[in-house]
Amino acid sequence: MNRPAWLLALALVLAAPCLATAEPSPPNSTTPSCISLVGSSGGVAAAAGQFTVVIRDLANNPIPGARVTIDVSGHPDLHLCADQLDAAMSVDCVHGTVSKLTDAAGSVQFTLLGGSNGAGGAVTLLVGGRIYWEGTLIAFPTVSAFDLDGSSGVGANDLSAWLTDFGSGNDYGRCDYDCSGGVGANDLSLWLTVFGSGEMAESCGTNCP
Repeated sequence: MNRPAWLLALALVLAAPCLATAEPSPPNSTTPSCISLVGSSGGVAAAAGQFTVVIRDLANNPIPGARVTIDVSGHPDLHLCADQLDAAMSVDCVHGTVSKLTDAAGSVQFTLLGGSNGAGGAVTLLVGGRIYWEGTLIAFPTVSAFDLDGSSGVGANDLSAWLTDFGSGNDYGRCDYDCSGGVGANDLSLWLTVFGSGEMAESCGTNCP
């Protein structure tokens, strides 16, 4: 092996442990404080649900190829759709999670399809969600859903469910669309905007059990 080739091989060997031992830094990473499960229309997920996670290490460098997992199993009043209409996303219905890999900039986008269980079914308050990097917990988002009855897209029954939750006086996470930490008039305004857009005419084809 000539000298340049030998030096290149050595550099690759030395670099490998650095990549393997990169650790995420929650303060340096970018995560949402709340996530909204959305519906779809014509097989296209509603844009209102899109959010981005960026994974960075202690030196503020992006971590590419990192598996980011969103866990909604802490919200028993919510469900994911078995088909997320995203070929890059892995869905684990048993554990209530979805996963994707970060790109070269350490960034990954999600739009989660799902819904809830109707009026009177709310049980979870705030920060019921979890975001993991390769099994390491990095954030606790609240998870909401516009399709509150989980049927026939976003419509009148969902409005009834929202009003029931609001009237209870409890800050149920499934209705906190504006990430304020409470349920109020602005959340209702956001729900009405989504309803009027027509982008959530369809619920899950099949719910995760």
